[in-house]
Amino acid sequence: MKQYLKGNRYDYAVEYSDNGYFEISTTRKKDGRKSAITNLNTIIGEIIDPILNTIYVNESYLYIKNKKIGKKLYEFAIEVLNDKDWVSQYLESELDDDMQDEL
Repeated sequence: MKQYLKGNRYDYAVEYSDNGYFEISTTRKKDGRKSAITNLNTIIGEIIDPILNTIYVNESYLYIKNKKIGKKLYEFAIEVLNDKDWVSQYLESELDDDMQDEL
């Protein structure tokens, strides 16, 4: 499953497959720069931790053995990323800082 969501300065993709792969990625609109953000502290704290309670992050994706939990995480991530106030007022500022640090 993969769903695309639009933000103000970034677009997002949330992906989950039955083999346990879960990832949230982003594309910055102004220059097309892409980044997997599953391991961003903001995402871990606001989306992943409330569902999993324990975190297994490998580089930029999660591997979730329990399909029911994986589907719940996928649905919750979409719900949170659809919160335009949270995305525009908080997440995108964090992404700006994170991408600036990588330069």
